[in-house]
Amino acid sequence: MPMRASTDPMAGPPPTGIEAALRRLDTLIDARGGLINLVTRVPMTTGRQRFPVFSAALGDPGSILPGTANARHLMKWADLDGAGSGLAEETARLTATVETIERYSSCMWDPEQFRWATARSLGDEALDLERVPRCSESELAAPACPVLAPDPDAPMRWVRGVDLATGEPRWVPAVMVYLHIPVASRGERFWLPISTGTAAHFDYDSALLGAVLECVERDGIALTWLQRLALPRIEIDVSDPELDQALEVSARSGLRTYFFDATTDLGVPTVYSVDVDPQATQVRTYVMCATELDPRRAVLKVMRESSSGRVAMQYQKPHDKPLDEYINVFDGAVHMAVAEREHEFDFLLNSPHRRRLSEIAPTVPDSPAGRLAWVVGRLKGAGCSVYAVDITSDEAHAAGLRVVRVIVPELVPLSFSYRARYLGTPRLYTAPERMGLPAHAEPGLNPWPQPFA
Repeated sequence: MPMRASTDPMAGPPPTGIEAALRRLDTLIDARGGLINLVTRVPMTTGRQRFPVFSAALGDPGSILPGTANARHLMKWADLDGAGSGLAEETARLTATVETIERYSSCMWDPEQFRWATARSLGDEALDLERVPRCSESELAAPACPVLAPDPDAPMRWVRGVDLATGEPRWVPAVMVYLHIPVASRGERFWLPISTGTAAHFDYDSALLGAVLECVERDGIALTWLQRLALPRIEIDVSDPELDQALEVSARSGLRTYFFDATTDLGVPTVYSVDVDPQATQVRTYVMCATELDPRRAVLKVMRESSSGRVAMQYQKPHDKPLDEYINVFDGAVHMAVAEREHEFDFLLNSPHRRRLSEIAPTVPDSPAGRLAWVVGRLKGAGCSVYAVDITSDEAHAAGLRVVRVIVPELVPLSFSYRARYLGTPRLYTAPERMGLPAHAEPGLNPWPQPFA
């Protein structure tokens, strides 16, 4: 892979451990005026919480930062608060802090960095709109559909990125890069901004790798639910000290957790989990997914993130709004979590297929740069393009963090909008067959809203 990404030498070497990383980020945490005003452990609200959960509060930067005030009516700045969980409190604290900085950076844009143009006028210098996910004709025809079909002749804002497979610069639609960016033209209405493919790390290669893996993860989430894939249930046949400890803690929580192999035709290990709390009525069933090159880390991650996700679900109120209004992150998850809909997960829970965890692990390089090249190569081999944009904010840069946004337009996107599930994306119908599973046409897709949050 021609592109070589490395940490800016002016920032010094990356910290070598969790404590060193926390010390590096302490400069951004100050209740009197720091970027992050508070990082605290979330009180246990249910006996089913497995691991410590921390939250990092950002406050309301939209009130003082140029370029964001116009977006405040579209969002709650509290949505940018980060959360993290882990076996140790220090791990949870670090995860929450980095996630908050990542979210903050994804919303900080400057109009001066954009180029107004049509996709047709930019030609091969830009991401090809013919390759982006799209809604089906039936979705576009519905009055409640919030998006339009991509239009190569409609002007929009573009931001400079790079093709990770070739190292060549490319223009990428700004609405696919930044969160909470108000639509400024009809041409930008083809996309609903989402955090997929955003990652932060003290090393560029590691940040890019994390962002690419999240794109693969979200593709697996969408495919699994929309096509109701009867994924193989994972049998954990390997021993690992951290994994063993996490499984033991999880077992003591009283939750029943089922792990499934959601690795798609891309060959990048992906684990999908279904948590069932047999004593709960409002949050009975909750799903999570993680993509990691080491499948043991993926199992750990789904348990960790499910723990913080379940805490967040405790604060969500049940609702009865129509499906046309489902657009927020938790809308579908709240709807599907209740005990009366537990049977809608039977296509997974009753899957007859089994796969050992040891069978999922691929042989990959040791270095972050080598692993990044391996994943990009897998995507390229499957006909996918991979674009990256550096969105590091000044505050993140000062702490040595690098924040990136990666876009893989050919993958099936995760969407929280029920009326814009991008059901016209070709891969939605071709990937299951390459995985050896049945593929349903649009009328046979899962009618229930997305339960992932």
